[in-house]
Amino acid sequence: MKSMQRGWAQMRVSVVTDSVADLPREIAQAHGVSIVPLTVIFGEEAFLDGVDLDSRGFFTKLRGSAVMPSTSQPSPADFIQVYEDLLKTHDHIVSAHASCKLSGTYQSACIARDALGSSAIDVIDTSQVTMCEGLAVLEAARAAQCGAGPREVCEVVSRVASSVRLLFTVDTLEFLERNGRIGKAASLVGALLAIKPIIHLEDGEVAPADKVLGSRRVLPRVIELMDKAIGGSQAICASVVHADAREKADEWKSEIEKRFECRELILAEVGPVVGTHAGPGSVGVVWRPCTA
Repeated sequence: MKSMQRGWAQMRVSVVTDSVADLPREIAQAHGVSIVPLTVIFGEEAFLDGVDLDSRGFFTKLRGSAVMPSTSQPSPADFIQVYEDLLKTHDHIVSAHASCKLSGTYQSACIARDALGSSAIDVIDTSQVTMCEGLAVLEAARAAQCGAGPREVCEVVSRVASSVRLLFTVDTLEFLERNGRIGKAASLVGALLAIKPIIHLEDGEVAPADKVLGSRRVLPRVIELMDKAIGGSQAICASVVHADAREKADEWKSEIEKRFECRELILAEVGPVVGTHAGPGSVGVVWRPCTA
């Protein structure tokens, strides 16, 4: 820690991410994380994710809309503005973003870095989304606050992003399919309505992890899969995420707290962008070993 504190006097590192990370605003603000929002589009109306439209407003609008929303990544100009502002007060930027297989956000960030011609900006594809990305960003921001240099902060992002796991379920695969984010989980489309998918991320894409008969069997099976992956009494840092499904999320959080040693367990509602693709009623758990 002493070496990190000495580094703080030498270099100030700022951490940037995008709204796909679903990192709660109060946590992002407390750790100095800058969030570049994506855009959610309802017909002719466009809203900045988490700025013009929050989660509650989004799901209210979704239920009353005859139009299926779509999303758009930030422009390079959006990133240039954020980067230029941060470089006035910081020596370096670590910009960590959603999987390039699911969003063009990483590409926009790279274009912005190249346009500025700055060696003081590192752009990282986390190959993750939602709080999988969020946990990596959070640990990177904590490291930066403790005085870690750019190289150390980048290493934290990569280490956590490669160790984090996600299991989630959706009420319907319709949203993933319509928005082109269904990936390897396409094999689940057309299954009986009583079959509930359990989905994860594989190489930065949505993929099937398992399926069960009936919604009440989802959580017990998720717990079994977590137990198998975690093994023993290993402590975890975790997040339960949901899309307009607080009651289910509370149930998942309670059960996970009972079954595992959680050093940290964050309850997060997905934002409008992730909500567009997952659909209302979705719930999931993200975790990583606390040693990672």
